[in-house]
Parts: sequence; C-alpha cells; structure tokens
Amino acid sequence: MHPSDESPGRTADAEAVGETVLKLLAGLGAREQLSAQRIERDTGWSLQRSENSARTGASLGPDWGYSLELLVPAGSQRQQLRFEYRRKREDADASAICRPDFERYAATLEGLGYQRSPMTAEHDRPLGWSFQRPQLWIRIYTRAESDDAYEHECVSLITVE
Repeated sequence: MHPSDESPGRTADAEAVGETVLKLLAGLGAREQLSAQRIERDTGWSLQRSENSARTGASLGPDWGYSLELLVPAGSQRQQLRFEYRRKREDADASAICRPDFERYAATLEGLGYQRSPMTAEHDRPLGWSFQRPQLWIRIYTRAESDDAYEHECVSLITVE
C-alpha cells in the first residue's frame, strides 16, 4: 500500500498507531493467529479485503503515512503481516514516527521471550533486527530519527511470519 492508497481524509496519530501495532505484536503467539479478523479485533481498524490480502492505512500528517497489510507473498504458502511507515517527502525526518521507538519494541518483545539478533546486508551494513520464538518470526527494520539524532533507531518496517 502506498500513501496514495490510504483512506481518504483519514489522519491518525503516529504514537497511537505505533502503540496499537506494538499491542498487536505482543498479543500474537503463533503465525496461525495472523488473520484479518484478529487484526481488526486487536487494533480496532477496518481492513479493506481483496482475494489475496487485507489492508489499511492512513496519513500521519504532512510528512508520513502508514500501511498495514496481511498478504500471502508470491511463492509462499504462509500469510505475512507487513506494517510500514511511509515518507511522503524525501527530506522528512523520522522524529514524527519515533514514538514508540525501536528500543521500546525490542524491550517488549524480549520480555515476551523473543530472541533478538541483528540483520545485516552486504559489508555488514545494519538493516534492522530479527525477533524469534518457535512459532513466530518478527523482523523490524529501522531508520535513524534524524541527522541530529542519528544513533536513535526508529521503526520503519515490520514483517511478521
């Protein structure tokens, strides 16, 4: 889902959205619990459904929006939950979407028994973090809050399988 796919005229509070997603993640015990009905119940958000996916999104002000999609990726038999903050302007810093910040997500998930490990790309460039339990795998990709707060990690994209 792209910002242009967001519900028209709908603006959400970024911190409330982040808290809702964190609560949804904390309530999942296994990948089999990923369903449109569960997401709607746990978030209070209405999902637009199609044959292979269910999605929602909204504007978070002039610089950011979010999308949440439950889909079956090509070549897979399992559903995947995908939550993403989307920049509307290239120069937008992430301070508007950085509450709750990555460390809050990490502390919550580790407190629920998830094992945390870094995800890296070529030349060991950091991408984000993986959180695993026997029945669930959550990946959180991060971005720096701003040029002035480069070390402070903000959530950018979350996938759940």
